[in-house]
Amino acid sequence: MFARLVLLLLLLVVGSCSGDLPSSSVDDAPAERAFGLLRSSTSLVALMRDRDIRPPDLSMPDPLQQLQRELAKSDPTGAFAGITYDLTRGNTLAVDWLVQTPNRWGRKADDLTWFAMGCKECEPDISLPACATDADCNGGTCTAIWPRTPGRRALARKVCLGHSDALPVRIHDLVASARESVDIVELQPAPTGRFAAALRAAIAELAFSRRPVEVRFLIGQFPPTGVDAAAFLEELVGTARDIPGSRVTVSVSAMRSCTVLESCNSFSWNHGKFIVVDRREAIVGGHNLWTEDYLTDNPVHDLSMQVRGPAAASASRFADRLWRYVCANLDHKESISLVSYVPGQSGFGRSCPGAVATRRAPAGTGSVEIMGIGRLGAGITEDFANQSELARDLMFGAARKSIRVSQQDLGFRLGRSDTLFPESALDRMIDLMERDGDVYVVLSNPGSIGNGGSPYYNDVPLQVLARRLKDNVQKRIDTADPRSRYAIRKGPDPVNAMLCSRFHLAPFRFGPDESWPGGKTIANHSKLWMVDDRVFYIGSDNMYPVNLQEFGYIVDDRKAVDTLIESYWNPLWQWSKRVAVSGEGVEKCIFREIIK
Repeated sequence: MFARLVLLLLLLVVGSCSGDLPSSSVDDAPAERAFGLLRSSTSLVALMRDRDIRPPDLSMPDPLQQLQRELAKSDPTGAFAGITYDLTRGNTLAVDWLVQTPNRWGRKADDLTWFAMGCKECEPDISLPACATDADCNGGTCTAIWPRTPGRRALARKVCLGHSDALPVRIHDLVASARESVDIVELQPAPTGRFAAALRAAIAELAFSRRPVEVRFLIGQFPPTGVDAAAFLEELVGTARDIPGSRVTVSVSAMRSCTVLESCNSFSWNHGKFIVVDRREAIVGGHNLWTEDYLTDNPVHDLSMQVRGPAAASASRFADRLWRYVCANLDHKESISLVSYVPGQSGFGRSCPGAVATRRAPAGTGSVEIMGIGRLGAGITEDFANQSELARDLMFGAARKSIRVSQQDLGFRLGRSDTLFPESALDRMIDLMERDGDVYVVLSNPGSIGNGGSPYYNDVPLQVLARRLKDNVQKRIDTADPRSRYAIRKGPDPVNAMLCSRFHLAPFRFGPDESWPGGKTIANHSKLWMVDDRVFYIGSDNMYPVNLQEFGYIVDDRKAVDTLIESYWNPLWQWSKRVAVSGEGVEKCIFREIIK
């Protein structure tokens, strides 16, 4: 039995985006038995009904302020205000705020410049070739990066960057700019390769600057292996510890809040992915810091965003809540580890870092309204703290024209005999289609696996999703008129007619090819949804039912939406719609092809 549970855990979590099955997004009988209760397991459907929580009205001004008021109904004591839901104004999005890797729209799959780790002619710390101009880079880009010796800018060097190597450089520059604090929250395994090198160099630069900076690194871990926090901390401070006068402290924790093998009947750990500096600037989204999966010959497609302003402090407040749990449960050695580094000490300690977001955050000078939105999964609290999924379904319920989705998957079946879907979200999609609106969904390709071994496909064929949608629509028709199932149809099947015209479903494509060279399947790891081409979400929260800690941003800004549509959605749909299985122009619609 134990071996079987371990195998189940491996199937559920191996590196990608997985976890337990919360009742919070399922409208079924077990969830309904919790009627009137407000618990972590309360279903969204019951919660919205019992507390009269309603979707925003997009015809009225300020939908995020409306959303904030409705979310507060799910948190009557205000315990999670500012943690799992936090509306801020005054934010700024720079010209390059949208972070997408690899950004290769319209190009062939074999037109991919990348550099193997450990190459002989490369700079040893970063494994990228030295260069003078782009001509030295075989299709890559010659770019100046940090110097070998911390703080000696005159000795900055140039290296060739492959298709996505600009991301670790971007992360280095952000972390190295810190004046007070750095929060990094990620998923197991710990950052590898060039990402680890970028972080190590940034911490060394902070040490050289002698600024008193506190670095907190929290990694969600899952059994059976987990994370060696001490080994990773040694890697992070390997250069910084030899720099005299350093005032940088670094804490690393590997955590999970529960598995069925431990204290609670669930699977839950951190799945958020963000970096925050000084509560003033943050990168938030879907990117894991794994060189093998993102920077080599089989790159996973992913999406994040960079924001400046008060929304960055929202992410640090969420991190504070995770650290609070870690520090209160250090006796749970099987699920939580903590190591800390203080300059001048010979070894590592086990001191908990202080809260970051309690310090005063810099005032925002921009005009962008952003809601930090998250969930605490299972084990951290017994109260309802799943505002992320609730906000998504409320915004889907507000849609009057379109819902656009780019995800790894909508269903979850790894290690299970059945398939679970976010039923309340599917219901909102059907509501929109019944109002003559359109739903667009782009998912990862079957069998997608990263070079690090992580799956980016949940073993849910498109036919299974199509069958669930078709069944759900048919149930509505039968419920409205029970006699309809016995009637002789005189025209087109209304279920197929609606789904084939209004539900636009396609596997991910970025150009004319269906796979990377060598037949490796193209993976999509984005977590994006957008409503009426007005409000969008980018973060770590997948739409398929799992029960992890998650964090992301909901944005209501016309200019940002225009950028997202022009530089991401339009090329995504331009290439993916060529292999669409339903929607406008698809001759062999999957809803007609599946077994009736």
